[in-house]
Amino acid sequence: MKDHILIALAWIIFCVLHSLLASGSFKKYLEKKTGKFFTGFRLWYTLFAFFSFSAILLYQLLTPSPFVFLPTNFSRITGIVIALPGIAIMSSAIIKYFSRLSGMYWLLHNDTKNILRRSGIHKYVRHPLYLGTFLFIWGLFIFLPRLSLLIADSIITIYTLIGIRFEEKKLLAEFGKDYEKYKEEVPMIIPKTLKR
Repeated sequence: MKDHILIALAWIIFCVLHSLLASGSFKKYLEKKTGKFFTGFRLWYTLFAFFSFSAILLYQLLTPSPFVFLPTNFSRITGIVIALPGIAIMSSAIIKYFSRLSGMYWLLHNDTKNILRRSGIHKYVRHPLYLGTFLFIWGLFIFLPRLSLLIADSIITIYTLIGIRFEEKKLLAEFGKDYEKYKEEVPMIIPKTLKR
């Protein structure tokens, strides 16, 4: 049980650090303190996030964890059917966002301005990366219903649902009426066709 508490704490700390380092006020403070060196912050932040995420995931994978329920062929197939589209959506979003999210775009183009994307899957949901993440992590849990996965998935889901609210405010401040119109036309995570 101690290992599962450590897994929960690790994910909570990761989420809190992620929010702190991504917050506008922290970035402004850091930019003020570091001056021209701030331009590489996004790249360093991405590396930190990748390695800390990988460390937690490795610890979780190496920790023995009981089943929440015994998997069956039906639950495994269901998990795969849910997780595969999640992987596809996540991959598409990551490929689309990678250069900007990682800080590589700035290094290549010296431009930090964001773009309001409305093409592709963005025509159906405003946050496809989060949709893909939810499908993948919960599909994986249905496929392999370990307690450690339930803990991680629950924390990631709660954190993401809270974080989306703050991200929406940031996007409204950045894109103004364009984003307001986009919000009216396109759902946050669940496509309209699935809502009916």
